[in-house]
Amino acid sequence: MGSSFNKVWVAAIASSLGDGVQMAALPLLAVHLTSDPLLIGAVGAVGTLPWFLLGLPAGALVDRWDRRKVMLRADLVRFAILALLTVAVLTDHANIFLLIVAGFALGCGDIFFDISAQAVMPVVVSGEQALIRANSRISAAQINGEQLAGPPLGGALFSLSQSLPFLGNALSFLISAIFVGSLKGDFGNAPTDEPTRRSLRAEVAEGLRWLLQHRVLRALAGTAAIGNLVFTAKMSLLVLLAKNQLGLGDIGYGLLLSSTAVGAFIGSFMSSSISKKIQVGSMRCIGMSVEGLAVVGLGLTGNPWVAGGMMATIGFSMSVQIVIVGSLRQRLAPAEIRGRVLSASRLISLMGAPFGGVLGGYLAGAFSLRTPFVMGGLLMVLVALVSLPALSNRSIREATDEASATPSNQGASR
Repeated sequence: MGSSFNKVWVAAIASSLGDGVQMAALPLLAVHLTSDPLLIGAVGAVGTLPWFLLGLPAGALVDRWDRRKVMLRADLVRFAILALLTVAVLTDHANIFLLIVAGFALGCGDIFFDISAQAVMPVVVSGEQALIRANSRISAAQINGEQLAGPPLGGALFSLSQSLPFLGNALSFLISAIFVGSLKGDFGNAPTDEPTRRSLRAEVAEGLRWLLQHRVLRALAGTAAIGNLVFTAKMSLLVLLAKNQLGLGDIGYGLLLSSTAVGAFIGSFMSSSISKKIQVGSMRCIGMSVEGLAVVGLGLTGNPWVAGGMMATIGFSMSVQIVIVGSLRQRLAPAEIRGRVLSASRLISLMGAPFGGVLGGYLAGAFSLRTPFVMGGLLMVLVALVSLPALSNRSIREATDEASATPSNQGASR
């Protein structure tokens, strides 16, 4: 798919592995610095907070700037933060509040890098199938780094020295910056004839309004929000399900979690083949339904092996949908507002997550532990069926044809 994509791919492999290392190391260091569960929880949660605070304006800024330069600067800033954190750990100057600030700053860098990388992808590769293959490889790199290889490596490095995982993560961002910096070409939007630049608020509103007026992308964002609601409810109660219903210990619970990553890793590789056999609309409906039924099965079973199979199925289905639907979003969003559309879509998709844990806990307390799983899974199946008119193969084909006929959607020169 070309040298430009290969450079982005290597950058994704390096930074994703570093993220996985950090995912294990930050909580481990937090436990060594404080016993306050609220502060320890804050270290884990603060990295997602920037999406709700900065997601929309970041998308508008990415559309203003050269996206390659945004990725490069995000990598260098994150490298500097982790280098300083490494020094603080080595000199015994690290504290829990420094971890919280560092986690928030790294989350801000993640936003700018992720939005820019998604917006760049339709520029570095050409054609629908090439875009799906590219996204599947990026997804596989992220799953392997962040969920499979990274966390155990982070734990192992932390056991050798508390500073090693942060040094390794810093180096991963430096490697990513080297490959991103070697990309050739202009990855910004073409100059316009507008005499003056509009305010950031107006540009954010334009991207959000465009998304909400687009039938297909609006439906995709809404269904993703429901999916995140159910996913968060499931994950928040999974430890109780593992111990009380499946009779698993700590190791068994860890293996149950890893089965999702295994399924997702396989799904990321198979998504390209699946996209050739099943149209996007059918895939979305089938994928959400399969995922929903697997959540129901997870809630009803008392067999750990069956539960592991359900978790792997959920991971597989989620991964296929993320790759294929993500590629569709990239193709449908006009190049000049792609950053804003993708960031708005991501923000709407995440809106269900904060309520999932609370709602799941309420249903489990009011009824039974199985109730959130059964109700959440059936809700996903219902949403998949209700969204069929907006996400039919015909609707998506018409939207894709319209986007292809729009000159501005062709992006910068490759």
